[in-house]
Amino acid sequence: MNIPYTVDRRADTGVTNVTMGIWLFLASEVMLFGALFSAYALLRISAPAWPSGRDVLSLPHGITNTILLVIMTAMAWRARAGSLPAARRALLVSSIFAVAFLGVKIHEYAGEVQHGQLPAVSTFLATYFTLTGLHVLHVVCGLVANGWALTGVVRVGDAMTLGRFRALSLY
Repeated sequence: MNIPYTVDRRADTGVTNVTMGIWLFLASEVMLFGALFSAYALLRISAPAWPSGRDVLSLPHGITNTILLVIMTAMAWRARAGSLPAARRALLVSSIFAVAFLGVKIHEYAGEVQHGQLPAVSTFLATYFTLTGLHVLHVVCGLVANGWALTGVVRVGDAMTLGRFRALSLY
């Protein structure tokens, strides 16, 4: 079975089905994260007291993860330009930084649990674990998708694989 518009752009939208699909999926993620951040904002402004994050959480872990995320995102973005081998390398490096991010986050979570900082302790910690947990899930899903795309080259050919890499770089 040949699915149309997997490599060629559609005349009505100007993009491939893969690109349209990833943009629709990203729109749903924006709505999910937006709803959770809105809930966080409402909880925070209605709370009589709200702790400063640096007083409760590990600042070095947060800085390390931010650096890893910036590098991971930059490498994924590089997968949009260039040849298939260059895109493959960029997606692979991005995946390595994603694994490093998850390692730091797991270490951070373990330390918080060890110190009794659980979601049931406060609204602050409940929102922290909800938002960061969802972000961890987002990164894990990205890793699974990257692995799927990186191993699928032989099955679908170079043009379709490059389209998948470019779509994943948006994720």
